[in-house]
Amino acid sequence: MKLASPYLVLLLLLITSCSKYENFTGYEKSSDNLTSKVTLISSDTHSTIESELFVMMNNYRASIGLNKLEFESSTYYYTGLHTNYMIDKGNISHDKFSERAENISKRTGAVFVAENVARNYDTLEAAFEAWLDSPGHRINIEGDYTHSAISIRPNSNGDLYFTQLFYR
Repeated sequence: MKLASPYLVLLLLLITSCSKYENFTGYEKSSDNLTSKVTLISSDTHSTIESELFVMMNNYRASIGLNKLEFESSTYYYTGLHTNYMIDKGNISHDKFSERAENISKRTGAVFVAENVARNYDTLEAAFEAWLDSPGHRINIEGDYTHSAISIRPNSNGDLYFTQLFYR
């Protein structure tokens, strides 16, 4: 019996809902040129709330017998770009996920990348619980991953937008 293609699995993960809002399209083509020097956001720019959610995620994974995820700074760069994009558009999406995944793979050697996004949760706990209540997001949280990064940023009204990328 032939196993499902990784691309089919990726497509299924992307189809799942990511919060209380629907996905949309329209992300412009990435201008990331991997041959030019790019300044990546480093771990020392990680905000307190991002670190708190990262610890919450790892504590949950450890509580169910999974490995803890390692923070990875170039992945953090891509979570930040996507969070800013969603804020600019005023909605959540997985637009241009395949390009983010490809860029992360080129920079880190990742063989599989997944993503969770959310917005309009008042607390980190509420966002985390919503992800756990969603089968697609839970699959990512409980997946066979080794590295991750989370970006959480407010829009001008103070509404929080979340992007988390996972990879192995």
